[in-house]
Amino acid sequence: MSTEPVNRLFRGDMLHVASLLVPGSFRLIYLDPPFLTGREMVGSKKHLSYDDRWEGELDSYLPWLKERLQAMFSLLMVDGSLVLHLDWRASHYARVMLDEIFGRQGFINEIIWHYTGGGRSKTRFSCKHDTLLWYSRSARPVFNIDAVRVPYKKTSGYAKSGIVAASGRHYKPDPRGTPVDDVWDIPIINPLAAERVGYPTQKPLALIQRLIVALSNPGELIGDFCCGSGTTLVAAQKLGRSCVGSDISQAATACAAARLRNECGFAEVSVTEVGGSR
Repeated sequence: MSTEPVNRLFRGDMLHVASLLVPGSFRLIYLDPPFLTGREMVGSKKHLSYDDRWEGELDSYLPWLKERLQAMFSLLMVDGSLVLHLDWRASHYARVMLDEIFGRQGFINEIIWHYTGGGRSKTRFSCKHDTLLWYSRSARPVFNIDAVRVPYKKTSGYAKSGIVAASGRHYKPDPRGTPVDDVWDIPIINPLAAERVGYPTQKPLALIQRLIVALSNPGELIGDFCCGSGTTLVAAQKLGRSCVGSDISQAATACAAARLRNECGFAEVSVTEVGGSR
């Protein structure tokens, strides 16, 4: 098969899209599939919606997901990374599946995205985090930790003049800040944010940009095969990466194409139709 051009957008099932792409060509694949919520997800613009109801629930959802994760595995470079974004409904099942696909040694991190906003439960602790499972085909994938440092907290000793160990050695603060840990406090997109396009479950650019900067290098290929509003594609372009995206929804691919034109300066964005559905 000839090399697939980069910066492409497809409409169709990711299984069919994956069959058209070159195996081993992606540095990073971010996958944000339906969460098995059991309802239709409707954004602030009514036409931007998708059906997350599954007949048979887990019995149909998990085989659907596993088949697609296997397809994603084959697209990764030998030291490429997959980040699967889910929540409490299925992340624990998905981790077992990913252990089978990548091998247990393929697990790198469980990243907790903590956010606030929305309603509060009165019958249990409010669910205010998603789980991002990072797996790689290599024990040492690309990891640019210094590129995603954050400022020291005001309560940290480093924030002032550094700390002194029991041995008497003085550790000075790094001017770039402290390395990010595996709990990320990044706000959801507020209703008045300029980046908000009205797509349900739209993820903030800050979240995806951190993943891309940390787990890939400029010029490398990023994939998102449930691309929704196109956040990953926009982030990749802004950060100097190439990208391939797809979604089964015509509304989603139209939204993603519009964002690439409006936010990244693309004169034209074509959407390639690929057969197949969920």
